[in-house]
Amino acid sequence: MKKRNEVVEDFLLILLILVLVFGLVFNSLATWVFCFRMKKWTETRVYMMNLLLSDCCLLFILPFRIYSTHLSWIFGAPFCNVLVSIYFMNKYMGIAIITLISVDRYVAIKFPLRARSFRSPKNAAMACVIVWLLFIATRLYLDLATDSSFRDQTLCFRKVTSKPLKRTLYFSLLGFCVPTLILIFCSIQIILTLKRKEKMSVQEEKDIQKTIRIVITNMAIFLLCFLPVGTGNIVRFIMEYMNLDCSVLKIVTDFVHVAQGVGDLNCCLDSVTYYFVAKEFWENVSLFPKSKKQLMQDQTQESSI
Repeated sequence: MKKRNEVVEDFLLILLILVLVFGLVFNSLATWVFCFRMKKWTETRVYMMNLLLSDCCLLFILPFRIYSTHLSWIFGAPFCNVLVSIYFMNKYMGIAIITLISVDRYVAIKFPLRARSFRSPKNAAMACVIVWLLFIATRLYLDLATDSSFRDQTLCFRKVTSKPLKRTLYFSLLGFCVPTLILIFCSIQIILTLKRKEKMSVQEEKDIQKTIRIVITNMAIFLLCFLPVGTGNIVRFIMEYMNLDCSVLKIVTDFVHVAQGVGDLNCCLDSVTYYFVAKEFWENVSLFPKSKKQLMQDQTQESSI
């Protein structure tokens, strides 16, 4: 299990460098817009700010991930444990926030009248704070109450033992499977609700079709980034629990490492979420104010959905 796979390492090196470069560009733009261009606090802005924070934490870890793909770890086990904790906490935090966005949109579209009574930026912030505290407390408990003997002193971000870890199964089920089912349910319900909506005009029908494509695209990005690594972790746990041949475990472990790199793409692809979910995000990218005519057209379009 400790033997490195050069093909996997070369692929991860190229992939993670690209993720780091484009992630810095996209998230720098997002930071500028959210912090300096947008004035009004909405539920969308609250969720996106938290998603941006999670992405930035992952970007901070990426240089160390890139270093560890080809070189032996020289920064010590404690520092590695801290980086690994931040890395996995923010990966699952990103999943949780994307799920909250999906639930928020589902409630707003499915129950528009009742949603007005409890949808607010304050409640959105409280939901994000609860999730952050839950994940931080969980990671602190795992780091303080368990050992890290399943890691090698010269390797980081790699599991080098064939011993099954229950934490992997718990995080995969509660941190990935449950949010994925919720997101898929909310996305399907949003699509069905919009399709059943009575169209009052051709423009409204176009807006609804556009919104449906947005929902499908966001769900596809989520599954692309997280389905491989979530499935891989569960399969690896089952195979380790069954004590299968080491060569087979090595193949599955390499797949999980590649899937983790694919999952890091979410740092870049979240910019698509910024565009689709927060229409006001890209409206604020422009350095020039909109004309009154354009503002009236936007208000009309938003009120029609």
